Amino acid sequence: MRRAAALAGLLSVAPILPASGPAAARALVPSGVAGAPYNTAPTGSDVVDVTLDAEAARGILQVLSAEKFDPAAATALEALPAVRAAIRDSRRPADVFEHDLAAAFDEKARPALFDFHGIREDRSRWKDFLGMIASRQDELTRLASDRARALLPGDRPVKVSTAILLTFGLPGRADHLAVPSADGSNWSVVVDLARALQDTQGSGAAEQIKRLSRLIAGEAYQRAWAEYRAGSPAWQKRDAALGQLEPLMRRVAEAGPVAIYSVDENFFPLSVWLKQPMRDEIDELNRFADRLVASGGELEARMEIAAEIQKPEFTASVAGPAGAFLADGIVQSLGIQAFRGALAGGPRAFFEAYDKASQNKASGLIALSKSIRAQLAASAAKPPAAPAPTPPRG
Repeated sequence: MRRAAALAGLLSVAPILPASGPAAARALVPSGVAGAPYNTAPTGSDVVDVTLDAEAARGILQVLSAEKFDPAAATALEALPAVRAAIRDSRRPADVFEHDLAAAFDEKARPALFDFHGIREDRSRWKDFLGMIASRQDELTRLASDRARALLPGDRPVKVSTAILLTFGLPGRADHLAVPSADGSNWSVVVDLARALQDTQGSGAAEQIKRLSRLIAGEAYQRAWAEYRAGSPAWQKRDAALGQLEPLMRRVAEAGPVAIYSVDENFFPLSVWLKQPMRDEIDELNRFADRLVASGGELEARMEIAAEIQKPEFTASVAGPAGAFLADGIVQSLGIQAFRGALAGGPRAFFEAYDKASQNKASGLIALSKSIRAQLAASAAKPPAAPAPTPPRG
């Protein structure tokens, strides 16, 4: 299953820093946190185990580093879980993978699906980078676990594990793909190193390590956040008080916290460094809400919008980006504990927390549409299914 990265495209928007630097701007945010929410110190008894396996990446690089193509060595790679998952995801036979590995040794040959030309050309740099990953593997997995635990609600302990498998040459355009276990109770994540780090090609290895660490943390958090919601009445029960806006608000509240991990830590607070993208994304969310409300008794129109909301493309282009801005607005204006409490309370509590944060003019946040605010006001007499915000955890 492929998942598009939320906030893709926003990462290329570089903030213009004033002479006083980002620290001064962050100091202007009331009761906020310094930097990215995922860098908040985790507390509580959540357990998020992260493992990192680079065997496929090393194996592919070894084959590509030889003077000439070795068919037997290429065939042996197909037994590795990451390679096996990539071939299965391509829906093509294994010999296509072998053909494309061989094509990397011929400048004139074109790959059918798996492009390894760039990896072979830059094999020396990738060898050094994999060596750096190996030397810092414990640090990478520990930081990913800490970051994943930082944004869990904490009112109910969560215990999950996520295996990250590093490779090269995934088919298609995705930089990673999720591979569910046979019983569907867990998943591994296969990461194409070259594609995942292409935005940092002009940066040093240290910056690429940071990018990889954030990607791993985001995958671990997504697994933990899904596990939390699976056992939460506030997330498992439909909130009828939200009316026809419930599917939209649920999708945004589910995707937003995950999408935060797609943003480099230097862009926080988002309301300062990504002000125009924030306006654009929340405006798009508001337009969807207005469309739902305007559909009224027109069942066909409402069903069409509801179907659009359920598509992965909607999560990637609207729910994730808008939800990330809402999530960071809550953290920066109300604090990390209020954010965790909002997550514990379900979709309605999430939107109520942002609505409260945006009413502070000094926050610089974009207001929710009248349609959303009216629905929140109408539902105020009906408390969320989950308890109130979680108290600070020690």
